[in-house]
Order: sequence, then structure tokens, then C-alpha cells
Amino acid sequence: MTDSGFALADLPGGTDLPPAERGTLRVEDTAVTHVLEGAARRAPGAAVREARLGRGYPRARATVRHGRIWAHLDVGVRWPGPTADTARTIARHVRDEAARITGLDVASLDLTVHLVDGADAPERRVR
Repeated sequence: MTDSGFALADLPGGTDLPPAERGTLRVEDTAVTHVLEGAARRAPGAAVREARLGRGYPRARATVRHGRIWAHLDVGVRWPGPTADTARTIARHVRDEAARITGLDVASLDLTVHLVDGADAPERRVR
């Protein structure tokens, strides 16, 4: 039985080429935006709010240039609570996750915190 699968060794130069010469990976702005929003959703203390008339949280905008990420992130944080500490925790978590998932350096992450009434914010559920 023959295997019709594709292997790196089938390419010209195969595995003989060093990784740097095999090609590049371009990470699009849209993909980074999704990574940032996903990381923010999972960040401790973040209040996730579904979009109603364009006001859902988290919401991100990102630009990738020269292997670095410049981003702006709107997040909801429950009030009352330790807003500044929560914002720092969210920013750290998002930076770490974005760098881990994309392999890119986060050059700038501007965070805008929107206070969400604790009674209004849905609690996270674990399935």
C-alpha cells in the first residue's frame, strides 16, 4: 500500500534546508485581532459582554508590521472591584498569550477599560 501523503522531504531541498531558508509565515491583522480577543475573554477578571449595537467586550484592533504587533483592546471589568489590578492582569495575560500563540512581539498594547456593573455582567460558566 502506498502513502499519498505529503512530506517536507518531498520539496526541493527537503529537510536539508535550514528553517530560515524554507520560507516565511505571514500573520494577518485579522488573525491577531481574534487571538487578542480570545486571550482577553480568558483573562482573569475580564467581563465578557455580547455585542449589542457594536458595544461588546472584548473588542480589539491590531496591526502587524515587521514581525511586531501594535494593538488596542477594549475590555469590560466588573465594578465594584480592583479595576487597576484587574486591568494590569488582563494586559499581562493578553500580551503573554498573543506572543505565545503568534510568535510575534507585542510592541504596543493600549487598553481601554469599560466598567461593567457586577450585577449586569454574566458570570462565566464552566462546562
